[in-house]
Amino acid sequence: MKPIIFIPGIQATSLVNSNTFDFNYIWNAYDTLGSSIGSSIFGAYINENLQFNPLYDQGIETIIERNHIAKFPYENSILKLKNKLNKTRAYKNTPVFLFGYDWRMSNMESAKRLKIYIEYLKHKLQDQDIEGFRFITHSMGGLVLSCYLNLLEDDFSGIDKIIMNAPPFLGSPYALVHMVKGDGGLRSILNWAIGRNEDMRKVIRTYPGVYELLPAYKNALVYNDDNLPLNLLEKKYWQDNIYRDIELLFDSRLALLKEFRSPSGLKNLADLPKKLKDRMVIIVGEDDETFTNIKVDKKGNNRITNLIDLNSLNSGKDSGDGTVPFKSSSIYASEIKTLAVKKENFFDEISNNLDFHGLFLNDSRVQNIIQRYFLTEDADPKLTGLKNWWDTPNGSVRKVE
Repeated sequence: MKPIIFIPGIQATSLVNSNTFDFNYIWNAYDTLGSSIGSSIFGAYINENLQFNPLYDQGIETIIERNHIAKFPYENSILKLKNKLNKTRAYKNTPVFLFGYDWRMSNMESAKRLKIYIEYLKHKLQDQDIEGFRFITHSMGGLVLSCYLNLLEDDFSGIDKIIMNAPPFLGSPYALVHMVKGDGGLRSILNWAIGRNEDMRKVIRTYPGVYELLPAYKNALVYNDDNLPLNLLEKKYWQDNIYRDIELLFDSRLALLKEFRSPSGLKNLADLPKKLKDRMVIIVGEDDETFTNIKVDKKGNNRITNLIDLNSLNSGKDSGDGTVPFKSSSIYASEIKTLAVKKENFFDEISNNLDFHGLFLNDSRVQNIIQRYFLTEDADPKLTGLKNWWDTPNGSVRKVE
């Protein structure tokens, strides 16, 4: 048996206050097309701050726990995979386990909880002949798994295969935009009109998980006047009004971010043994215009230091999946098989045009890659009639060299 563990992306696990009689939602995951479109128009909203110690909520009586995983972005693809496995004798009745997590917290903390969860599964399945766990991740879930790999102390014997989808290894400018202006785009206008936008951006500034999505690749942020780069690991490069009223808390979050970006936090996948890297596939999106580079004014008109020039975002677009830049998701292409899925036109892949990144696992090409890779030991291209097992008839999937 090779059980599958699925780890979703940020905001894809609903959160509830368990210290109530009916487990009140503080964050409801996107379960339907209507809820997803509604959130896109009216804006996501959450108002629970984390304490200085980010393991706890600020509300004295608030105890937040994970609830269900969003159905709309994932249910169809996971059920299709299960059905496909059940039709194959060798993988019939393969269990799929869903690891939801509190995405507000550090991915390092979520990795610790993942380790506990996997130990629980090992005991639960102790009467089964387990050959190793298989992992599917989406977006931030790839960071959780990468931190988990660091906790294994080079003992990867319990892992069979890994597929990471749209992983933001080096972050995305969207995280910084949310911290600066709230939810962004049309949502910002509507949130501002009903007085929620300022609340939203102040709340997410207390979430380590958002800090860990900040862009960390070369020249993600540069100054307008001299093009010198900024380093968000250093406080002196931050827009100062972001942290002015929460300076001690901000300092602690920045220290946690440095730990996350250190060798003891996020695992450098290039350092994994070749035997494990050969059992991994990374699937990334490309050719969707994605905010990639941001310009910064050293002093804004209102004397804010390091003022983010939000107007520069449109000129700083590059290839990606609409949320994660290609240069962030594809950094391990020379070490680990990385497959790029091209954004298609409206009639080829409708989900691409709704949200390429968010609905990545709904893409039929992504589903085919996952199924082919899991259904055979070597993903033999003869099974598909194509040159490579990941190929598509229209050539919209390529191996990144």
